[in-house]
Amino acid sequence: MGKSNLGIGTEMKSNKKIGIVDCNNFYVSCERVFNPISIGRPTVVLSNNDGCVIARSQEAKDLGIKMGEPFFQKRDYMEEHRFCVYSSNYNLYGDMSDRVMSVIKKYANEVEVYSIDECFVDFSNISDQDLVDRLHLIRNEVKRQTGIPVSIGIGPNKTLAKLTSHMAKQKQSYNGVCSFWELQNFRNSLYDIPIDEVWGIGRAWTKKLKLLEVYSVGQFLMMSDSHVRKLMNVNGLKTKMELLGTYCHQITPTPRAKKNIASTRSFGSDVDSFDQVSEAMYSYIKSGVKKLIDNELSPNKVTIFLSGNRHKGQNHGVSRQITLGQQTRDVSEIWSTIYPHLKEMYDISKTYKKCGIIFNDLMPENVEQLNLFSEPIQTITPPQNLEKKWEMRQDYISQKYTTSWEEIPQVFV
Repeated sequence: MGKSNLGIGTEMKSNKKIGIVDCNNFYVSCERVFNPISIGRPTVVLSNNDGCVIARSQEAKDLGIKMGEPFFQKRDYMEEHRFCVYSSNYNLYGDMSDRVMSVIKKYANEVEVYSIDECFVDFSNISDQDLVDRLHLIRNEVKRQTGIPVSIGIGPNKTLAKLTSHMAKQKQSYNGVCSFWELQNFRNSLYDIPIDEVWGIGRAWTKKLKLLEVYSVGQFLMMSDSHVRKLMNVNGLKTKMELLGTYCHQITPTPRAKKNIASTRSFGSDVDSFDQVSEAMYSYIKSGVKKLIDNELSPNKVTIFLSGNRHKGQNHGVSRQITLGQQTRDVSEIWSTIYPHLKEMYDISKTYKKCGIIFNDLMPENVEQLNLFSEPIQTITPPQNLEKKWEMRQDYISQKYTTSWEEIPQVFV
């Protein structure tokens, strides 16, 4: 297959300037803002219940730590190499994500929050001469105001922006910003990029393509449009067109749904047992998730609350908003996230008349998210005696996390 037949011509079909701002090793970076002792040391973040590695610093990667490795298998090795180990702290990560996105939105009108640690941005209104300087300014401001390092890639569409963001991370000479238009040999190097590194081509499509001996972008671009569409549907064809410079995947500024969904009820009589409160809360999560499914929505946050019997003058009440690790309607995942907070909120010296959960920051389901939530929610018997039988393991949880702008240290770059 000759490169000259790829169709990666000099005439790009898009006048758009689409960027992606990607937080570097996000969970680790969040921990380092409040635990500077971990800067420069190999650092990992563990999954719920301290199970597996879900985030690694570059130092940890260099020492051979792989994503998903069970912590218990690497504990001795990590102790030997003086690792910093942290339990996942999704409240912290969600809070810091909101702050990073709010800084970025000061510099762009169209921002699509793609995940907790990255967003697509339309920079088309910035002149060619000022573009790279403006991106460096944004990168420096995010670091100064939040402490989080980011990389920025920009190109004529999302797919090529994603590829340039990888280059921004890989080569120090780019200083965290890589522009498609400043790459001298990008079209030639594009040919050799492994197909599984292309945004939008997941594991299933990669497997199908490799069965056809399509391993690289160049080989993929040699396929006919009709073959690509038949094999990978219209989204696969859009990916091919974007690799050729066409603008297909539009920026869709993420709307914040105003609607909340609540699941709450008063107890028949005052309750003075944590087991009763926890069983009730669990059942409210299940009924709330059913409402979410019916409305085709998923929450980014939840609020849980406990309150006393006001008719008896018991005006005590407590509530807490909790950021989920990702949009989810999985009952077990939501329960695992809120349980430690519920236990901390519960006061054994008080009785309670009402408790409940409110699903906040609701987002409409989109095509990509449907794959995550398409399996039916399993009906699980409300847990019994949870205080004795179940408690999330978080031996390495951060000592503190941010709740206000004032708590974020100022970082000078």
